[in-house]
Amino acid sequence: MIGRFQPFHKGHLQLSKQILRECNELIIAIGSAQFNYIYKDPFTAGERVLMIHAALLESGLDLAKCYIIPIANDENNARWLGQLKSMVPHFDVLYSGNEFVKVLAQQQPIRVKKPFFSKKDDYNGTNIRRHMAAAASVISSTKPRRKSQNWKRLVPNAVSRLIEEIDGVNRIKILLKSDSNPQRW
Repeated sequence: MIGRFQPFHKGHLQLSKQILRECNELIIAIGSAQFNYIYKDPFTAGERVLMIHAALLESGLDLAKCYIIPIANDENNARWLGQLKSMVPHFDVLYSGNEFVKVLAQQQPIRVKKPFFSKKDDYNGTNIRRHMAAAASVISSTKPRRKSQNWKRLVPNAVSRLIEEIDGVNRIKILLKSDSNPQRW
């Protein structure tokens, strides 16, 4: 299972459970591991590992059957799958909804399975980060706080606790401002 997991959400958790029903083990490859502290990728690879581990543990999945591995991007797309295969344990099935990943995987004898995503419009990182940015605006204004917590319903409880511990909502607010108004150094 490949993704950026910015952040790990309930859709990812559902897919993790689906994979473990269909396969003996789950390898979660955290892509774009080198990117962090930008609005599109606000969390570090280490923070994402913690989020995923905590969510899997909280949901009762057998962690002895799960691997969580950060993978840095390779700018050479023709080389990407080879790099992935060298960084993770052996796998027979690659779960990805990304058509480009499917094309790359077809060049080698790897079966690609398109996952079923429920509530894809809700359970996606862009939407969740948008809710978090809105929450940051509400928190800093005089509006009621209830609406500011909408993002929490989209992620496992363990993930929302970790995001709060690292002040992730405020980080996203700051990153949104800095990414939309880049400064020249």
